[in-house]
Amino acid sequence: MEPKVLLIYPPNQLMPNEFPRPDGSLGLLSLAGALERASIEVDVLDASVGTLDDSLADTFNRRVMQSNGLVRIGMTTERISEVIAHGGYNVVGINSNFTPQTKMALEVAEATRSVSKDILVMAGGVNARNLPERFLAGDIDVVCMTEGERIIVQLIRAWEQGRSLEEVSGTITLKDGMVVRRNPQPCDVLTDLDSLPFPAWHKLPWPHYDHVGVASAGRSFLKDDDRLASLMTSLGCPFECDFCHISIEKGRPEESGGIGTLRFKSVSRVMEEVRRLRGLGVSRVFFEDDSLLARKARVKEIFTGVTGMGLKIADVNGVNLVHFLKGGRGGKPTIDVEYLELLQGSGFDQIVFPVESASQRILDKYATGKLNHSTLDVLELVRVATRLGITCPINMMVGFPDETEEEIISSIELGRQLVLTGAPYCSLFIPIPFPGSQLFEMALRKGYLTPDFDTDAFNWRKPVMRNTTVSPERIQELQQWGWRDINPEEYLRKRLKVDIGRRWQSGEPETA
Repeated sequence: MEPKVLLIYPPNQLMPNEFPRPDGSLGLLSLAGALERASIEVDVLDASVGTLDDSLADTFNRRVMQSNGLVRIGMTTERISEVIAHGGYNVVGINSNFTPQTKMALEVAEATRSVSKDILVMAGGVNARNLPERFLAGDIDVVCMTEGERIIVQLIRAWEQGRSLEEVSGTITLKDGMVVRRNPQPCDVLTDLDSLPFPAWHKLPWPHYDHVGVASAGRSFLKDDDRLASLMTSLGCPFECDFCHISIEKGRPEESGGIGTLRFKSVSRVMEEVRRLRGLGVSRVFFEDDSLLARKARVKEIFTGVTGMGLKIADVNGVNLVHFLKGGRGGKPTIDVEYLELLQGSGFDQIVFPVESASQRILDKYATGKLNHSTLDVLELVRVATRLGITCPINMMVGFPDETEEEIISSIELGRQLVLTGAPYCSLFIPIPFPGSQLFEMALRKGYLTPDFDTDAFNWRKPVMRNTTVSPERIQELQQWGWRDINPEEYLRKRLKVDIGRRWQSGEPETA
């Protein structure tokens, strides 16, 4: 039987005050590119907005309050089943990167299985591969252990030929009720990123994205006429923060294929991707790299090329503040003003600064010591960036398992000082032990989390760990007080107005 593949971004479930946005992230697009290169027919479905035959009123703009207190956005399961059946798809791949969306991924698998028991159902993404028991216990046949551009082709060929999926390396399957892992081989993960297939951006429902008016995968909330797409110039990160989703995998290359190591595309490859995006009418790009700014000369060349082609730079997913320093050999490093000027001149008018904590002990223990307060004056960094025209919101984290109340309050105080120095606002996130993170393993081992944890509860706004040094109730109390105490009244009023509007749309009472 000739395979016909549908790769699906599941619908979304959000807290009522969260900002809804479609997916369109690069993982499935790269897999679609790999299947096209192997001459396997493939389509991509972003179930948050639906097909171009679907009305956004029935998908993205359809808010349904669920019994778990989360608002569901996207296609109904019945409509997903209908698309699969009418399209004649016999292979379905489901993306699951984010733990709070586990329920949505499993719903897609159930909708697929209702069409036919013979459809091959695959799942991938860091969440799926770290919760294989939950995924395989449902309607999913196989989970990919690592980057899947080569593995997905091997899986489909094995299925096509009637061979056992267990034979394919880099996979997790279920046999006689037992989870079977087949570690990836060295050839399964591409270290030369220039050999990756080009993402199949042409498979996305661009008219829907244009109408919604937000980044198709980015964290920027854009409301203008620019068509925006995501771009990655590198994979991996040089740090191993305990709260990072792939920090366990970084320490187990035999299971992950070493995907956490920092790898780069050549500048010429990046420019070819930019040319393809321009051909699709894209005028603004969002960089999904986890550590974009690591090689300054390379970044300068890329930014010069991107802006030279007439594209605007929307935002970047991940920066590390150490990259804003220069010098340091034989002397104290200083803020690299020229580098900040380059970024601002390239279109970066906003960069979120991940300060994380005022406690050096917390940073050293949980964040790889990637920020050293003795060598980088974050107040001065905000001062300089603001003077150059760069808006720099601050991200802080409060509520680590052994963090004291004094350390939490010190981070809140630093957030206040950063806002007074020029940051427009400061977000206070609560550390969540996402499956795949070292924090997750610690939480299970030390009893901060029970093995039957609820994936729906995994949200940066509420503590899910118990038996912590500061009680979860007190952590949330401090987080909410700190957020209101730190941020300007104008910002708080705008956020409150937006939050009430979203709660009204979802049907939740304003006081919830």
